Amino acid sequence: MSALDGGRRVSAPAAPRTGDPDGGGWRGWVARRPVTAFLLVALPLGWVVLGVPALMYHGLLPGGRVPVELFALALTVLVMLPAAVWVVSVAEGRAGVRRLFGRTFRWRFGAGWWVAVLFAVPVGTVVLGALSGRSLQTADLPSVLLSGTLAALLPLFLVNLWEETVWAGFVQVHLERRHGLVAAAALTGVAFAAIHVPMSFAKEFTASSVLAELGIVLAIALPFRLLAGIVLRGTAGSVLAVAVLHAAWNAGNGEGSVVDDLLSGGQPVLLAVLALVLLAAVTAPLVRGRGTTEQQETGTRSVPVR
Repeated sequence: MSALDGGRRVSAPAAPRTGDPDGGGWRGWVARRPVTAFLLVALPLGWVVLGVPALMYHGLLPGGRVPVELFALALTVLVMLPAAVWVVSVAEGRAGVRRLFGRTFRWRFGAGWWVAVLFAVPVGTVVLGALSGRSLQTADLPSVLLSGTLAALLPLFLVNLWEETVWAGFVQVHLERRHGLVAAAALTGVAFAAIHVPMSFAKEFTASSVLAELGIVLAIALPFRLLAGIVLRGTAGSVLAVAVLHAAWNAGNGEGSVVDDLLSGGQPVLLAVLALVLLAAVTAPLVRGRGTTEQQETGTRSVPVR
């Protein structure tokens, strides 16, 4: 048991899978390949949704320039979440859907993990910034922290919680069943980057700029998904924990974020990515020997981190 458990063993109620992966027809195929089925639905529909602002920007659709964030929200709540719920309902029945949303709202886990998902990324980024020679801007510290917290709350419940229900609670959990923690994180990061490709076209672009942006997204997504997978194991599959981590990441890397306001020297994206890598390296041993989310939910034996 790790120190982050607060001295308690945290596990979800046992619940067997109800799907029939040995069955025939399309239902049997969905039960055997739930992530593939999800991507076959979500990727084309997601590209259509995110392609709209790109077409509007370049005058191929009326309306002019619109905030891409609105279409990213639509992607989450109108495409990805319904597609994931549909696949789970086909593959695992109503019990599977209940387990999925049980992960979404699972808040009872160790206090140490709460501290970690809330503060580790932004605090780690600030520490790395200070160590690299950047100066701290602490004159308006209370107002900066308050405004940053309030700015993170709305995206947390409007976007991050449902986005991570899909990526962490569904995609990553199912991939980990077959591939292990590290490979599942990598594959989830690739899928995350792929569905967001059309956002690169909602502005002036070249082939090299699109490839460069895709590389940046992957460079961020891969270590984040690894840390998310570690958090899932440490919190017995809490999507809420990963969503809070996601909101903390957003608060710690972009222009105008809390960390950006606290550190001199411009956007701290590289520092935040380095913080993700270091945090993953530090926390991975804490979940070694634990089972996957599904193993913890069913009370089956744990496996080492792979």
